[in-house]
Amino acid sequence: MLNLAKLVALTLILGCGGGAFAGGLLDGRVFKGMIGPVEAPDLADSLHFEEGHFWSDICTRCGFRPGEYRSEKTDEGIVFSGVLESDNRGRFEYDGLIGEDGAIDVAIRWERKRWYWTSSREIAFQGAAVEDSDRQTLHHIRQKLDVMDPAEDPLCARL
Repeated sequence: MLNLAKLVALTLILGCGGGAFAGGLLDGRVFKGMIGPVEAPDLADSLHFEEGHFWSDICTRCGFRPGEYRSEKTDEGIVFSGVLESDNRGRFEYDGLIGEDGAIDVAIRWERKRWYWTSSREIAFQGAAVEDSDRQTLHHIRQKLDVMDPAEDPLCARL
């Protein structure tokens, strides 16, 4: 799990122009793992990176569109950040680190604004790189989002 000091350092590096950024540095990679509460992620999920964008299988099922990501190679591995947004379910801000061994550790902040309050939650994704023969393309994911209704998925009630 990323500790607070590492998360702040990653945010500063990615947010303040601390080096050469490459949006596509992770393109073509897939990571499988668990997402959920920081204390104990409890849902199987996959993160996909393609054409400078990333998405989560669970998040796209719930109407979150693939978002652009920024990445940088560091001494600790590859750090990345990006945002997934939904028209009515809020936004997820991702800050992650991929180690040389392919392990991925991501701190995620979910925020949903309502007219009278804002909900927020800290969650996490932990996993590892995989060779995924069922890799979906960015174009395919966007097409699926155009015809799906997240209200039909009981998993999305958590958001």
